[in-house]
Amino acid sequence: MQTHQNLSEIVLALDIGGTCIKSALFRDGKIFRRLPPVPSCSEGSQTEIAEALRRAIAGAGGFDHLVAAVPGPFDYEHGIFRMTHKFAAVKDCSFEELSGGIRGTFLHDANAFLAGEATHGAARAFSRCGGITLGTGLGAAFLENGKLKTGNDGSPAPEVKLWNVPFRGGIAEDVISTRALLRACPAGSVREIADRARAGDSEARRAWRNYKEALFELLNGWTARLSPEVIVIGGGIGGDPDLFGAIPAALPLRASALGEEAALYGAYEYFQKRIVS
Repeated sequence: MQTHQNLSEIVLALDIGGTCIKSALFRDGKIFRRLPPVPSCSEGSQTEIAEALRRAIAGAGGFDHLVAAVPGPFDYEHGIFRMTHKFAAVKDCSFEELSGGIRGTFLHDANAFLAGEATHGAARAFSRCGGITLGTGLGAAFLENGKLKTGNDGSPAPEVKLWNVPFRGGIAEDVISTRALLRACPAGSVREIADRARAGDSEARRAWRNYKEALFELLNGWTARLSPEVIVIGGGIGGDPDLFGAIPAALPLRASALGEEAALYGAYEYFQKRIVS
């Protein structure tokens, strides 16, 4: 296990999402400067994506190390994009070449989310922790006794993943995702659906009810298989826990305590400790 002990060094943590790149500078184990988000241009050209990465990095000024939380598929050991559903224009390109020569350490974004919540947030007091990120896709991570359960490629272990689990005639992400909500209730964004649901719109309320029922059904099997003491929910959609209503007693769900900063904290902790089983 490689460990970075010099806490006085400045670490730039990035959370590279399909919509934006969030970032912060860490020193002495905590954030000392939060940086404004930068649009990630994930559907854009190679040039546009490269410029987004460079703009996010340039905004940080000087730093000693960079660590980035990135959705998969991604080569986490070598820092190479493998996605085709977003960031398609940079498939097989390295972070180093896109960023203008900046090297980094990389981990899966769901792992980063859970690592942040386990060290600084809602899962801090538990030894068997699950993390679910709800947004464009469906992310899942699991941590046991301080170690993330990962596969050989650095992403969550096969028994942990949920997005591709056979579910209701397709896979889970067909039903539990942004596109599923927008298909059920056409709108400009998930935020608009949430606002309409709170205002009593029947179509929006029905879309949310179907989404949460599918999520709870999926998590029942996941919980039976992995026996988590707590499951922390986060991500763009998970940021609206009030819309999920009553939680089944069998599911030990908690809302994220760190919100959008969870993956940044997790990326930093991963860099310092390499918390991987």
